[in-house]
Amino acid sequence: MRRVFEEKDGTTRLSAAGHGGAIEMIDLHTHILSGLDDGPRTLDESIEMCWMSYRDGVRTIVATPHTLNGLYINDRATILTKVEEFNDALMKFGIRNSKLEIENPESKKVIPQSAIPLRVLPGADVRFCEEILLRLDQGKVTTVGDGGRFLSIEFPFQGIPYRAEDILFRLMTRGIIPIISHPERNLEILDRPKRYYEMIRMGCLGQVTAMSLTGGFGHGARRGVEKLVKKRLVHFIASDAHSIDGRPPILSEGLRAAEKIVGKEEARKMVSDYPRAILEGRRPDVPEPIPL
Repeated sequence: MRRVFEEKDGTTRLSAAGHGGAIEMIDLHTHILSGLDDGPRTLDESIEMCWMSYRDGVRTIVATPHTLNGLYINDRATILTKVEEFNDALMKFGIRNSKLEIENPESKKVIPQSAIPLRVLPGADVRFCEEILLRLDQGKVTTVGDGGRFLSIEFPFQGIPYRAEDILFRLMTRGIIPIISHPERNLEILDRPKRYYEMIRMGCLGQVTAMSLTGGFGHGARRGVEKLVKKRLVHFIASDAHSIDGRPPILSEGLRAAEKIVGKEEARKMVSDYPRAILEGRRPDVPEPIPL
């Protein structure tokens, strides 16, 4: 059950669903911008997704449209412009759907929608390819939060490209740390996780999808993600949201599943402390990976 709590100064805060204490979550991977990829088609749907995310306990969303995947080419200028326009729309219209207003059960006071503190930051879901370095040099690839320190990279679902480690190493020599998106949905990593393990050892970070932890992507992905989390090969849980219903922006259910594997403290760091460090330009102090 999602609950709103009222502070002594009269302000309100929202706890992650099902949790006893409030936790302000950060969602590092979302397809929340309309009209750029296979995410929402309309601005209204994007705003409703933001509201769902806020109700779930998220206070910062990183918009990560698909990039360089052969279908969508969203360069940095396009993404930055779209994020600015979207934030303007959120401020102008608010999260307006009156059907979704939150009411404090104790005070019966409705939260003013204009007061909702939700920020959307730029990023990209960058398909791994040899062009990444060139595109970075040209200023066309968006790093997480546009901070120039971390880059979300997705491998093709079938496997890991030949000599991918070379590109990842060259990124790190430029001061950019790769964040490997949804490794639990990569067939090669599921069958032979050793290569991914070595990428984490060399300095990469890993981000899994909340729905994988709850079985939304099937039993194989769930077994794979549980193993990766248990072996400390995962550092972030994100929604990878694409829509209101099929792939919604919900983190709390994945968080609860992770708590059963690594405990409440470590699981919460994966949706709060670690992503906050990323947005502040700091490498998070994550645990050492456990050998496979």
